[in-house]
Amino acid sequence: MQPDLTAPGVDILAAWTEASSVTGTEGDTRVVPYNIISGMSMSCPHASAAAAYIKSSHPTWSAAAIKSALMTTGNNQLNARMSVETNTDMELAYGACHIDTLKAVNPGLVYDAGEADYVKFLCGQGYSTKHLRLITGNNSTCSEAKHVTVWNLNYPSFAISTKSGMTCTLISTRTVSNVGPAVSTYKAVTAVPFIQIPRPEEDLHCHSLCNSR
Repeated sequence: MQPDLTAPGVDILAAWTEASSVTGTEGDTRVVPYNIISGMSMSCPHASAAAAYIKSSHPTWSAAAIKSALMTTGNNQLNARMSVETNTDMELAYGACHIDTLKAVNPGLVYDAGEADYVKFLCGQGYSTKHLRLITGNNSTCSEAKHVTVWNLNYPSFAISTKSGMTCTLISTRTVSNVGPAVSTYKAVTAVPFIQIPRPEEDLHCHSLCNSR
């Protein structure tokens, strides 16, 4: 389910082409080298810079680990409009959170995934070997053994589809890797409106760096 997260993108001071007027509307003849702009084109550079900042601190981390760090450490309570308590649909607009780069450098746990994980995911989505190779650019193949359902991709978010008024039960598997202190204990806390998620009976105890569970 997209988007994954949101980044600063409202009223951003940015370079502006002098081939266009300030507003781009008829009759506006003003030409400026900079403008105040809003939109995804403004958010994208912030998200990219945040990922580069994390990569500079953790050069061995994969793209999936960096995305996980950003998605699991951000702030989704910046104001009432972004609060799931007062607006249950807003998560479809901002994703997991609003990025917090400083926190993302030390996420504690990450949901990591590599090329093989995404190959299995695409095979599970019904891709043929022919179409899979158009994406991977190598000799990857799809087989029944490689099929992974969308809800079991090791991703830092979950998506469940059901009809209005209907109920469903889904077991989804995730593996987390400890990138925090070597000896750590993590407690699971769930607070999701309209969904019942059983809390694990035991806390997660890590005894080494990069210990995966």
